[in-house]
Amino acid sequence: MTTPRRPFREFDDAYDVESLRLARRVIRGLTMSMRHIVLAPGSRSAPMAYALREAEELGAITVHVRIDERSAAFTALGIAMATKSPAGIVTTSGTAAGNLLPAMMEADLSGIPLVAITADRPEELHGTGANQTTWQQGMFAGRVRDEIHLEQGEARLEPESRDDILAAETQVGLLLRVATGSAPGPVHLNIGFRDPLVPAAPGEGHQGGAQRWARTPFIPRSRGTDSAEQLRAEIIGSEILGDESQQGLAAQTSAGAAESPAESPAEAAARFEAGLGVARTVFVMGADAPAEARELARRLGHPLLSEPSSDARWSDLGTIQGYRLILQAPEGSPASVLAGSIERVVVAGRPTLTRPVQQLINRDDVEAVQYAPGGEAWFDHRLARRQLPDVLTLAQFAKMAPPGWHDSWTERGLAAQRLIDAALTEQEALAQGELSSVRVAQFVAETVKTPLLLGSSSVIRDVDLAAVLNRTVLGTRDDARRVYAMRGLAGIDGNLSAASGIALARNTRVTALVGDLTFLHDVNALLLPATEREPDLDIVVVNDSGGAIFDQLEHGAVGRREGQADAVERFFGTPQTVDIEALADAYGHEYHYAEDLDSLGEGLAGLEDRVGIRIIEVRTDRTVLRDFHARLRAAAANL
Repeated sequence: MTTPRRPFREFDDAYDVESLRLARRVIRGLTMSMRHIVLAPGSRSAPMAYALREAEELGAITVHVRIDERSAAFTALGIAMATKSPAGIVTTSGTAAGNLLPAMMEADLSGIPLVAITADRPEELHGTGANQTTWQQGMFAGRVRDEIHLEQGEARLEPESRDDILAAETQVGLLLRVATGSAPGPVHLNIGFRDPLVPAAPGEGHQGGAQRWARTPFIPRSRGTDSAEQLRAEIIGSEILGDESQQGLAAQTSAGAAESPAESPAEAAARFEAGLGVARTVFVMGADAPAEARELARRLGHPLLSEPSSDARWSDLGTIQGYRLILQAPEGSPASVLAGSIERVVVAGRPTLTRPVQQLINRDDVEAVQYAPGGEAWFDHRLARRQLPDVLTLAQFAKMAPPGWHDSWTERGLAAQRLIDAALTEQEALAQGELSSVRVAQFVAETVKTPLLLGSSSVIRDVDLAAVLNRTVLGTRDDARRVYAMRGLAGIDGNLSAASGIALARNTRVTALVGDLTFLHDVNALLLPATEREPDLDIVVVNDSGGAIFDQLEHGAVGRREGQADAVERFFGTPQTVDIEALADAYGHEYHYAEDLDSLGEGLAGLEDRVGIRIIEVRTDRTVLRDFHARLRAAAANL
């Protein structure tokens, strides 16, 4: 006769309602690797709210409450961006869950481990006309790495052993493992809760209060790949190349001769590089480019053409300034000759900002590859360029730079930067001291000493064109100088919320540089419950009363045709006249108007004297931008 296996129980909450018991086990699964969760209030998600309160009291997780679900989702996205760890967003059922879609789409193409946790009506209420009931299972299909549904009454609350994979908390833990796996990205947890949705009242044998049921997150310390010295030392080691690649390197370097047992890694690397050959290669560093790619480029002597959010734009890395101007220099100019001599292009990360870069990558006389060591969510088999999986094959493709190759690019880059600075000075003189959006973007990016989020659309392109980013202050490198941007889908929604999430996760002040439409599109990020900690956030709003980017595209030329100006302004410029100071006052946040660079600098100074959200407005004229860029392109003939 066999004895039935008893459930494996670490704590006993059998006194409580089943919805709370399920919520606790969900949170136990989440806190295996999650430190932050954002909650948008609702009735069907009430069990999660009550259980989260207990978990926070036990020190297992930090909870942030937001009123608007879309803003809440982007706040969680910002937290996950900053921590590289899963961050959750909890909503009730119905349209509340639907508001998560924009953030889930961005997380998908950016590879960010955002966890959507949507409360649902139980199965028996679907198809009956029950309030706030819609089919939520699979609602993010095609956008998530995995999804599971837990139905109260069917989900196993008590594991039968420590490794019971059918238990609810284990199912949730496995879901988060997918979110942070080899192809990180968003996941979806849908939970069908049944009434009652509130905790049982204290009674006999239960005095109320939280048991110690919640677990503290176990977050393994990741090996940073941000140290140039470490990467250079390991460029042929197993930690970067992997054991198989290292063996391949050893086999190739020792072909035809027995390798000396006393040979050092540096000697092996030098011998390997000597056999690579020579090519005129450039490395295009897009958003979130792997750090080892930039270090390999520097080791081989190739120039870096780096977007601001690549983490390779820093001047101490020797990145090429003004590269965009070099790539679009008129035919016959020295810069054009230099760009025309490129033989190979390595793309690392995802470059999305400029057409000259895309034209370079797609040139018929240039061989381009994509460095993708773990695969990327934003491309599939339709990407024309070949993908390289590791540093070894990347080095074999890029080869060594010929003598003077990097110096030639550096010289042209410095000349391009001087042209850009001169053009901005000329523009200020023409505008009688009125600031241009490009000058504001340059100043903010070069001045702030905080992490910086760049809004989508014009702002990040202005920084890419004009700013010299420096993370070394008074001889000391400051890793707080990190640049963030949401380039997965590059939408203007959610930028302020993401910046607030970064500030909450990093527990430091953050600067967000955005245009006026990006600011207004996410104004609910300013709406915080009075009970919540306010993120420390400076929001610099470049207010040119509408959408500036369209005037620099083909639509700007259409708008200069006879009779077309009003139509283009209405349908693309979308002019607005919002009083941003009044808006800041309505939400209860500090406001500062900067009429010149001195005033802007004052607004950005004194970080230790400020807490909470501060809105800094700078007004500019977008109508002058098309002519400014035309003059700049013409000046490139002298590069």
